[in-house]
Amino acid sequence: MKKIAFIISILTVCSVSAQNYTDALRYSNEELNGTARFKAMGGAFGALGGDFSSIGVNPAGSSLFASSLMGLTAGAVTAKNQTTYRGTNSSNNDSDFNLGQFGVVFPIPINDDSTNWKKVSLGFNYQNTQNFDAGDVSFSGNSNTTLGDYFKFFANGIAQRNFLLEDYDPNTKQVIGRNTLQDIYLAMERSRAPFRYRNALLGHYAGLINPSSGRDEIKPSDSDDEANRVLGDTNYLSNTGTSAKQRFDRITSGGVNRLNFNISTQYGDNLFLGLNLNTYNVNQKEQLSHWETYDGSTSIKNAYFENNHKTTGSGFSLQFGAIVKATKQLRLGVTYSSPTWYTLKDEYTQYLSANERSTFANPKVIVEAPEYKFRTPGSWTLSGAYLFGKSALISVDYIYKNYQNLYFRSSSMKSQNEAVDENLAATSALRVGGEYRIPFKTNEITNYVSLRAGYRYEQSPYKKSIYNIDPLTGYSFGAGVTLGGIRLDASYDVAKQTNLYQMYENVLTTPAHIKSTYGNFLFTFTAQLF
Repeated sequence: MKKIAFIISILTVCSVSAQNYTDALRYSNEELNGTARFKAMGGAFGALGGDFSSIGVNPAGSSLFASSLMGLTAGAVTAKNQTTYRGTNSSNNDSDFNLGQFGVVFPIPINDDSTNWKKVSLGFNYQNTQNFDAGDVSFSGNSNTTLGDYFKFFANGIAQRNFLLEDYDPNTKQVIGRNTLQDIYLAMERSRAPFRYRNALLGHYAGLINPSSGRDEIKPSDSDDEANRVLGDTNYLSNTGTSAKQRFDRITSGGVNRLNFNISTQYGDNLFLGLNLNTYNVNQKEQLSHWETYDGSTSIKNAYFENNHKTTGSGFSLQFGAIVKATKQLRLGVTYSSPTWYTLKDEYTQYLSANERSTFANPKVIVEAPEYKFRTPGSWTLSGAYLFGKSALISVDYIYKNYQNLYFRSSSMKSQNEAVDENLAATSALRVGGEYRIPFKTNEITNYVSLRAGYRYEQSPYKKSIYNIDPLTGYSFGAGVTLGGIRLDASYDVAKQTNLYQMYENVLTTPAHIKSTYGNFLFTFTAQLF
């Protein structure tokens, strides 16, 4: 093992990262989740307040609560993905049920006539901002770029001695020791580019690539020159033919949860100010499965490649917001949301087989990749709401976010910042919501039935000159009933969006175009505490 580590450590190679900017982009986009009332009105709550999820839009909104409340939301999401990859269309459906929101708010009046400060509100809201349980994707197509080309890309330039199980004496070229695949795979952690070395090792071990010399062992009859040529061979050939039928599956689970710790205050009758301290918890699992069948011109007829990833970590952000009652009917709001500073860590395992798994490379090693840090772009939200007495309202939010401000802080990932500048752009989003309230009396108490509807529009973060991706559009509606200190709300929304999914960062880089349709049922229970 010491010999293996030494050979690898002295080689100079270019670094190939397992993470890239698309991973950070995934955590820069928050899904529109929250309470049923919030979703039914398209999330347009920046100038309204008075809802648990509105705290995450404008932290000043907690001062609009009239009393202490507790709320809990559960729901189900369905996803239909229509995928086009290299001219081949496919589709799949997925669904999930979860408890996506819980919040409490405590408005505290300031009964002091000597000050204009009227109220302080303390709030807490838990919300699922990313749900990966309904993110499964499956697609297939024909390609003239194969797994053989992929592993060849990583292997070229690396001497074959690094992939052989046998240790050879440098002078006599005799076998002086043997290692297992697991031994070599583990030792490659000491290389300057372990991700590159490990992929190259798997392709070599499973036979998807061959050395240009045509040999992967030394014979006793070999001369020193012949033995050195085999051991030092740095050029490799694909052993999978020139075309392949490919199929990809991605199975995901987990998500991102956000905790809002909120404080807000009311000054006079018309000004509300608020601050959020937000923490994020990331826990995502992803299994990527890749099948290929070849044209039969080589000894490798088919192959299967599996990568299992687990991403865990945390993040932190701040929000500052204000709401002004410009008139009795008109409210205006503004929010600045800071970048979210993430620290994440990945674990992965790999498996490769060929010819119906008759040969395989299964190192059975859980690799812990180095921790990496990045910040997401911040955003500004401008809001307006108009109230028609107590019977109706209409609300609008505009959100601006520049994705070119996504930035990797870890030195090993800073090269990805160039890809951010090249591929991403600034975006605008629009949310519109409305509510109509119908009063009715129960035991001399006036209660309400509320009818709601919403619309939202979000631009793609990719530059149109790079990828011409349609914006996200969504429609929603819902209803609620208030019975004294209890409110029951329900909503349903549909959102459509086109995304790109790229299985690999190198060689097999043709993205699949995915048209997703999301449906979301939500039910919220809200109760007055005291």
